[in-house]
Amino acid sequence: MAITDETIKRLRDTATAGDPDAACELGRLLCMLRSDSLEHLMNPDFLLTWPEERWLRAALRTRPDDRLAASLLAGRLVQQINYWKIDDDNANAHGEDERTLARRRDEAHALYTQTLKAAPDDPAARAGIAALNAWTDDADMPEDPPFSYYELTLEMGGSGSYSHSETVVTSHSDEVRWACSWLLAPVVAEVKEPPFGVDLTLFIYSDGRCDSVIRLDEHLTADGMLGWDVIEIPPLNGEPLPAGHPVGTRHYGYSCDWG
Repeated sequence: MAITDETIKRLRDTATAGDPDAACELGRLLCMLRSDSLEHLMNPDFLLTWPEERWLRAALRTRPDDRLAASLLAGRLVQQINYWKIDDDNANAHGEDERTLARRRDEAHALYTQTLKAAPDDPAARAGIAALNAWTDDADMPEDPPFSYYELTLEMGGSGSYSHSETVVTSHSDEVRWACSWLLAPVVAEVKEPPFGVDLTLFIYSDGRCDSVIRLDEHLTADGMLGWDVIEIPPLNGEPLPAGHPVGTRHYGYSCDWG
């Protein structure tokens, strides 16, 4: 089912009224975005606002034993740790330091532990705590899971050897299309006309193995839109990646890197 502005508004209204299911689903969808504000996306400082966090916390306040909300929130806290560790100067400029990263690590660990206590075989929590240890304790990197999923990647080259990438991991093709429009919005606003200077690629994984690749940037129109009518996203084969499940050290939902 296509995700539209009306979809998000309906979930937001229902979640605001106190529905934990709506809050959890809204939080899960917003995990796919760097920000849900076009104003923030256009900011040249490249802001991440983690819009999902408030809704996942709302779901857990109403329903503390919500395993999905707990794993999703824990995963986003791990992604925040990863993000702030990319550039110490950037982190310090935003008030982030070892103390704030340790607070996130402790909360994520507690959320995963709580989930595993209730469901010891929960795959997202088991993989999540392994990814948390890899990012915070320099433990061995977990292997990619034997699930099926989509990995949407936008890459931009900079001056010299500098590169910038943004990635969205999901098991729903409609979420790929929706997240793609948000990834492209700031690029199109800045560049305004082709060539847009990005590599936009969709990797399709089956049972943990990449079995097809679609160069989406080859289908960009002159106004920076994607011609989805001529792009066929194949359905996933095998067991879909559970919501909140990281892929090795790559995060469920949105993440970015540069250097």
